[in-house]
Amino acid sequence: MERNNRNKDILDTMDIYAYVAELMKIPTGGPIKRYNRDESAPHGNSACTKAREFGSYRSLCMREKSSRRRIRELLLQTAKAEKQSLPRLPLLRAALREETVRLADLTLRRRRLEERRDALSGTLVKMVVQHRYFEDLDRRIPTWHETAADLGIALSGDELRRYVCKCFEEQL
Repeated sequence: MERNNRNKDILDTMDIYAYVAELMKIPTGGPIKRYNRDESAPHGNSACTKAREFGSYRSLCMREKSSRRRIRELLLQTAKAEKQSLPRLPLLRAALREETVRLADLTLRRRRLEERRDALSGTLVKMVVQHRYFEDLDRRIPTWHETAADLGIALSGDELRRYVCKCFEEQL
């Protein structure tokens, strides 16, 4: 007998009736429609593009963290150069301004992705997106099958991917 060793289960956050209602919305069977390379879709690859945008969240967070470190280093160098009246002070200040603008841009892009996540409709879709793209930033993005298994969703990974991509497509 296997024990449930998952960290979370979808039924911990949803009531059973809402869970069943979400599952009833998901079409089963039929031809497999590929969202990754389907050029005949009404919006081209828009569903996959939105998923890719969410997938960039981790790299944005990492780049934001490295930018903060770089600003900290530049501030230390600038303070040291001001005390010693070094001739490279204007260059340090220019680099500090550039890095600050870069950090502001990365922060704005990260916040926009978080707003898009919060604007998603459907509890199941929000939970899947949160789990796949926004939680535990140090690990790689899980596969769709792993996502379904981790959250305790009674679907295959492919069915879950199709449902989430279809929801992305409808929200465009």
